[in-house]
Amino acid sequence: MAIAITPTHDSTDDSAVPDAPARFSALLREATRTEHSEAESRGFITRLMGGELTEEDYWRLLAQYLPVYEALEQAIEAAAASDALAASFHDPRLARAAAIRHDLAARFGEGPEIDAPLPITERYARRIREATVPQLLAHHYLRYLGDLSGGQAIGALVARHYQVPREQLTMWDFSGIDAPKRVKDGYREQLDGITDPAVREEFLAETKLGYELAGELFAALDR
Repeated sequence: MAIAITPTHDSTDDSAVPDAPARFSALLREATRTEHSEAESRGFITRLMGGELTEEDYWRLLAQYLPVYEALEQAIEAAAASDALAASFHDPRLARAAAIRHDLAARFGEGPEIDAPLPITERYARRIREATVPQLLAHHYLRYLGDLSGGQAIGALVARHYQVPREQLTMWDFSGIDAPKRVKDGYREQLDGITDPAVREEFLAETKLGYELAGELFAALDR
């Protein structure tokens, strides 16, 4: 995404609390381990992060991310206005679309898009726009918690491999968040507060689909 692996964190023993529901953040991580691994091991993204491609390929990826993040940020803002669960996850500090637009303009100047959205990008963005709240939050979780966890590392790799200057890498700059670890821990606590089985099931299914869509985007860029 470029997929930033959501880090593990210390677990508590749920068995010590009678009838305590399993922590949803842990269930999500374990239940989607295969989909996560398959998405992040696609040839395009592994070669890009390994320095085997070109600066142009990085910008191709970022251009495809823009419609996805625009859809996500418009959808979460709209949902948060009327839904308490969506509002509990909505954090404007995580928004990335403006940073992507800034980076593209810093590199190419103001003007037409450098790459039109691919069919998979359009499908990905449409899925987000049409999502229910649990489905929307699944995409929110995948994009933002992953970016927040691995963004600095991704930015450093792109800078090192392709000599992209810092002022063109604001997509991966979360310096506006004072304590990223605290934000991530709080995000997981929000996830663990989801106990409704139907919401969990819908969220989990959409998380798996989200990984598949990301993998398909990487595959399309590879072609």
